[in-house]
Amino acid sequence: MIELSGLDVNYGARKVLDAITLEAKTGAFVGIIGPNGSGKTTLLKAVSRIVAPAAGIVKLDGRPLDALSSRELAQSIAVVPQETKAGFDFTVRDVVLMGRYPRLGRFSKETKADLAACDRAMELTGITHLAARPINAISGGELQRAIIARALAQEPRHLLLDEATSHLDISHQVEILSTIRKLSAEIAVVGVFHDLNLAAYFCDEIIVLKNGKIVTAGTPAGVITPKTLADVFGITASVSIHPETGKPLVVLLPQTSGTTPVGRRVHVISGGGTGASVIQALHRAGCRVTTGVLALNDSDYAAAARLALPCITEPPFAPITGPSHTALAQQIGEADIVVLTAAPFGQGNLDNLRVLAEETTVPVLFVAENGKAVVPDFTGGVATAYLDRMAASGRLTVVTGSDLISRCTTKGDVSR
Repeated sequence: MIELSGLDVNYGARKVLDAITLEAKTGAFVGIIGPNGSGKTTLLKAVSRIVAPAAGIVKLDGRPLDALSSRELAQSIAVVPQETKAGFDFTVRDVVLMGRYPRLGRFSKETKADLAACDRAMELTGITHLAARPINAISGGELQRAIIARALAQEPRHLLLDEATSHLDISHQVEILSTIRKLSAEIAVVGVFHDLNLAAYFCDEIIVLKNGKIVTAGTPAGVITPKTLADVFGITASVSIHPETGKPLVVLLPQTSGTTPVGRRVHVISGGGTGASVIQALHRAGCRVTTGVLALNDSDYAAAARLALPCITEPPFAPITGPSHTALAQQIGEADIVVLTAAPFGQGNLDNLRVLAEETTVPVLFVAENGKAVVPDFTGGVATAYLDRMAASGRLTVVTGSDLISRCTTKGDVSR
């Protein structure tokens, strides 16, 4: 297990990493994403003792990094860097065998076990046919696979990947990351990624860095959201859950200029597909729309994600957690209007109504064509009681879909 606690790294007077605390347990594949200059590579260098921390501590399997000898460190951890230059004209096999050196005694030769580990690593990376070739006579992608094979031949307990597959074609990227994903059942893997979709697909956990600090960390579905991508990378993107993989899928959207919504701030509480058309119509009308809390597999979330709207999310079938609860209260408090659809409510999403009922000042528009504020209630009547309370206080007004836009875009009392 790799543990970082309160880690600071300085380059001269400039702080590059600031109070980094994280864990990468054995059996986990942890991805690190962030813009250029955010400290991703420096973090890996601190873990591999290439740079010394100004504060904090790094541990490998419970032992402080400084307590390990160079030999112990080399046996424990392997690193695949961004760029590798071949110096002497060794064969590919010789380069891969270099991964066994930390396990050889002084002046000893490779054993059958060492040779077998080398052969296995070359087979896993698809370079067996290159074994006798000079390292300087292969392509850049083939060289990178040889370096990855060298790291695998080392049989480390911890593996650090610094954009290790960035020079490979997509076929070899997927092949090698799939291999590493299988190996991560027995070792701890930390990898830096620029490709967000690869990170989302292969990693168990993702850590987002910006300006040397951890912005957020968690599962790919919880971390890779339109809001995070906008805040950290400054991009507009749609994030949906792929129906076959169940993993987040990022699609960049065209960057627009001069079209920032200037209308009223409208927060939409919906779910189960009841809010997609409402979200789209409000956005087209120029309203500043926020949505949630929604499950990541909800079609209402997909509609918000396609428009790159701020959306508070939780994984499928998960309850509304503390951070989402806080974000929801803030979005409702900042809204001029809350739009509520006839979404089904159960114990998992009931807090949407509870937080809305507790905020007593923001007007609520309930979208219903039959003039009745009724929702599918699977809470034993609690959801209906929240609606009745808001209606009795005069906060809740039932509107039709065709009337909604005029109520949200016309200045004045939305209840009239």
